[in-house]
Amino acid sequence: MLWSEVRELFPNQFVLVEELKSHYENHKLHVEEVAVVRPIQDAQQAWKELFAASNGRFVYHTSNEKIIIEVRNKPMLKRLSVHES
Repeated sequence: MLWSEVRELFPNQFVLVEELKSHYENHKLHVEEVAVVRPIQDAQQAWKELFAASNGRFVYHTSNEKIIIEVRNKPMLKRLSVHES
């Protein structure tokens, strides 16, 4: 389903969606098509769903005209080993 269609069906609310079609441009993910998993009624529930989401699922608010997500690379973690003398 196109994001514009989701916005019409679920105006001014959070929705849990699954990414179906997208592309990367300038370190940003531009999502073109999604499958709606379910609408979410309040912001507190939206946060819970966002942190529990996986496998291409995420929460987004339909007040946004487009789905554009900035992609950040995780910094490489270094672990110092401590040697006892």
